[in-house]
Amino acid sequence: MTDLQPWEPFEDFPPMSGFFGRAFWQPSVDLAERAEEFIIRANLPGMKQKDIELTVDENSLTLRGESREEKTGEDEHFYRRERRSGSFVRHISLHNKIRPDEAKATFRDGVLEVRLPKAEPAVPRGRKLEVQ
Repeated sequence: MTDLQPWEPFEDFPPMSGFFGRAFWQPSVDLAERAEEFIIRANLPGMKQKDIELTVDENSLTLRGESREEKTGEDEHFYRRERRSGSFVRHISLHNKIRPDEAKATFRDGVLEVRLPKAEPAVPRGRKLEVQ
């Protein structure tokens, strides 16, 4: 059963243009987990590496960017316009701590891939208390 497709009930609704005063969009993101790392992949078609900003801390990743609208000729009249442009922010919280200094990111063919190595689990510290 590897051919399962996610259910997207709002797929046929019209885009929410004008939401908050301008077109609203966010890139699609996949989050995978392995024993030793998290892998995040984001679809950023048409974007350039210089337009992407990543911030990582010990338990989250923030992805910021801006997709610029293409210039079109004055004689073009659109019948349909669905490609999005504008700035976006995606904040992804992780349920394990990671090692931010060892995180790596690559950008190829419009897909951003970020690898976040997990931190070693903290060893609980404690001491025996004497009851008085």
